[in-house]
Amino acid sequence: MRSIRGFSLLELMVVIAIIAILATLAVPSQTGRITQKRIVETLELVEPFKENIQNYYQLNTGSFPKDNAAAGMPDADKIKGNYLRKLEVRDGVLHLYLGQNLPEQLHDKILSLRPVFVEDEPSVRLSWICGNNAKPDGMRSPGRNLTDIDLIFLPGRCR
Repeated sequence: MRSIRGFSLLELMVVIAIIAILATLAVPSQTGRITQKRIVETLELVEPFKENIQNYYQLNTGSFPKDNAAAGMPDADKIKGNYLRKLEVRDGVLHLYLGQNLPEQLHDKILSLRPVFVEDEPSVRLSWICGNNAKPDGMRSPGRNLTDIDLIFLPGRCR
């Protein structure tokens, strides 16, 4: 008579555990991607304020506003959004202070939007670079880049 053998419960549990571990490694984390989308939404929120910097630049023949008041904008802590704690202007650069409704590790992190321009040509419209992007050849940028967000959370156009 032949006996029928099967797998023990312990062997099945080990196989299921291995499959579960491999599945968690194969599925990428969505936290970074979701946060990138939220940062893009914040960039769209502050888009109209770029015009304030442009106007100041053209009216003052190539100089940039030192702060929010000079740019004709509300106080920094009055400009808020779902993911934006405040928007501060320093020497023509828009500094976005993140926080609200974002992961804890991004609270009080800064994303800088810097205007770039062709020197001695104030009639040419400003272009903008986001975060850690390098300025194009032949163009200058005022102020400093204060971006301190991990690359995983930055959208592609800000890396």
